[in-house]
Amino acid sequence: MKKTTETGVVIAVGNQKGGVGKSTNTVHIAAALGLRGYHCLVMDLDPHAGATRHLGVPEKSFAGSLELLTTDETVESLAIEEGMPENVHLISSRQQLGEIDTLLSKFVDKTTILDKALATARELYDFVFLDTGPAPAFTTTVAAYASAEWFLLSAFPHPLSLGGLTEAFNDIADVRRLRNRSLEVLGVVFTNVDRRATRLRAQLEAAVNEALPGRRFETSISQAIVIPEVSGKGMTVFQLPKFQEIPTAQQYLRLAVEVEHRVRNREALIRGDLGPPDFSVLDPLGIPDELLTLVVNG
Repeated sequence: MKKTTETGVVIAVGNQKGGVGKSTNTVHIAAALGLRGYHCLVMDLDPHAGATRHLGVPEKSFAGSLELLTTDETVESLAIEEGMPENVHLISSRQQLGEIDTLLSKFVDKTTILDKALATARELYDFVFLDTGPAPAFTTTVAAYASAEWFLLSAFPHPLSLGGLTEAFNDIADVRRLRNRSLEVLGVVFTNVDRRATRLRAQLEAAVNEALPGRRFETSISQAIVIPEVSGKGMTVFQLPKFQEIPTAQQYLRLAVEVEHRVRNREALIRGDLGPPDFSVLDPLGIPDELLTLVVNG
């Protein structure tokens, strides 16, 4: 497998509240980038195994992140390729990951348990996505905060979700101060958006803009029955026939372009003067401009 970049980028995905589309965003952004030729690894670090199930891998059928972090297994030996979206590999999870602390030596620095695996993954993949659990104190979540250079926050347009974001902002500030000064918020993406609930959406977007100016993604993901449908089938929307015509797929493709644009222009994003991305890079995927316009304005 040939990478398109010299050094892989590590992006942790999460929120301090469950049920906000975290795993759905992880696998779909990875799959969208995969369609554009980037090699992506999804590392499921959540004992609830949302990304694993969303990608159609039955729990307990493969060794995965638990073995990666507690044995001599490697990224190469554990990455699942068969049945995955194009250019996407998975290191799976299962419920037993919740017992990881009993398998680690009490003398191990738990903030560093991902370091060795990520050093390898950076050499093999363009993007490495860490799908974290909602419990901020869980060992793999702490390690993800300590090891990643980006954190992508997932949220529903709901007041309770905003509370989870506030907790996440505080945790990221603590991590930057105490452990990982390189950690930056890549952005906040709203999913399951009801386009009719304009007032609530505007309030939440304003709150995010105030807390993290310039970090809200312009592209949001609409409510769509296709998401639970494909999740139940263990696949992404990009594995459906004629995915180019599915609005949710178009939205995730736009979101992936925004992710790539921010990663490639890190310093401009941090300064707050990053311009908009060039969505014409999606032209080879056969999505007409008028459909992309409807996705943004709809």
